Amino acid sequence: MRLQLRGLAGFGLVCGALVLVGCGSETVAGEAEAVGAGAGEPVFSPCDDIPDEALRGVELDPATESQDIAGVKQPGWNICMWRGPEHALSIFATTYTMDDVRSNKKFEEFHPVDLGDRSGTSFRQVADKDRRDCDVALDSNGGAVMISISYLGGMAVVEEPCAVAARTARQLLPHIPS
Repeated sequence: MRLQLRGLAGFGLVCGALVLVGCGSETVAGEAEAVGAGAGEPVFSPCDDIPDEALRGVELDPATESQDIAGVKQPGWNICMWRGPEHALSIFATTYTMDDVRSNKKFEEFHPVDLGDRSGTSFRQVADKDRRDCDVALDSNGGAVMISISYLGGMAVVEEPCAVAARTARQLLPHIPS
């Protein structure tokens, strides 16, 4: 599946994460199975599981919450985005693993990140030539959680995005299952 979301602020970083291992169409024969956390869906739901107080603590406005992509659920992903005065935060929970993240050719500049009692990896999207975005990914529930900071549109880059992503990951870590 190829997403055509040009011109919509914030969707570039959402799409970048969704191409984690590539999207494609598959034909499946047989009987349908129930969809849910036990059937290929992540258990962690950022919109539901991160409290408003924690969002305010990282200088984001809980009222700006946007779930999924334009309200459309993406199979295998739980996505939530918030905005603050200086940057936007998207959190992606997925059943894809950290090995999938590291092996994706659309990502580069991988660096280990110390998150206290857990470790993560920061990285950038190859397409982000202006260096306005950065992600920190960590293991979670047999998959991964990606914390993505982006300076959208006319937002001035006031602090290096990877530093903001690492700090935000540390602050939100108590709400992200291991």
